[in-house]
Amino acid sequence: MKKSALPPLHTATADDCSLKMPLTDSQAAAPVKPRLTEKQKRQIRLIRKASGVLDYFILLISLAALFIGMYAFWDTNQVMSIADSEEYAMYKPDSTSKLSFNELQQLNPDVCAWLEVYGTEIDYPVVQGKDNSEYLNKTVLGTFSTAGSIFLDNRNTRDFSDAKNILYGHYMAERKMFGDLELFQDEKFFQTHKYGLLQREKLPSLGIEFIAFFRTVGTDQMVLSPAKALTNPQELLDYIYAKATYKRELDSRQKPHLLIMDTCDFSITNGRHILVGQLTDQTQVNTFNTGKVKKGNNFSRYLSKVKSKDLLPAVLGIWLLLGAALIISAICRREQQRRKEKKLNEAR
Repeated sequence: MKKSALPPLHTATADDCSLKMPLTDSQAAAPVKPRLTEKQKRQIRLIRKASGVLDYFILLISLAALFIGMYAFWDTNQVMSIADSEEYAMYKPDSTSKLSFNELQQLNPDVCAWLEVYGTEIDYPVVQGKDNSEYLNKTVLGTFSTAGSIFLDNRNTRDFSDAKNILYGHYMAERKMFGDLELFQDEKFFQTHKYGLLQREKLPSLGIEFIAFFRTVGTDQMVLSPAKALTNPQELLDYIYAKATYKRELDSRQKPHLLIMDTCDFSITNGRHILVGQLTDQTQVNTFNTGKVKKGNNFSRYLSKVKSKDLLPAVLGIWLLLGAALIISAICRREQQRRKEKKLNEAR
């Protein structure tokens, strides 16, 4: 007996719609992600490149600012060191010998005197240049420095014999050059710091008795006019007393023989601090210990601490570490972005 042939088995395929699973609600609701066109891909690549360039540009600007800050800090430290009166202490004349002062004059014939204001940091050689610009940015030893020098008006007589003698010096932080003139704004300081000393070349020293402190502007022709144009010293003295914040009356028997010390006052436009002294043949003894007083602005005190504790290398080291951290951070961010882009490309 013959067996009947069985029909072939049906093999299910993915195309057999009767075997497809129904879509869930979440699958049915999921949007179909559109494929990017070549134009869109090029635009994305361009944006990413621009972003990378911008990252590196910002990094370079940050590093430049960092190194400029480091240089500015180092330069300030150098200027303050050059402006320190201790730099010239070896040349200071004393009561027994002027050999060191003569050595300084041999190095620079423009040196004409030594100025000391008792109880302050003002203790410097004085020069007189061919004009009033020569020593604005030049030290007594002839090197360039924005600290400049204490200098006598070029219109004055070198031996300080004029009725009005003008000395100029930069106002500086950390109480350098004429930075201490602002201390005379304090009445107690003015009253307790009366004297100074002016030691001249080949002539007897002159005592200084400070008689007035006031503020004015650089265009004040009565005070800062050409020294030899002064025809009426008493008129100038009356003008000074009228403007003075603090003053001491000069003995009526004394003829005005004035020393005018001028520096900048940054609290007003083109401002000037003016300290006026009467030059006398009688010198006073310095009764202050080392001439140091604990005054000055916050920046001065902080900078002094950095210098006194030799923290400058540490500060520069921290700046270098910050720069290295910026570089490493930028490289890491760039590498993370590159890996992310690689994974996205592989997923496609």
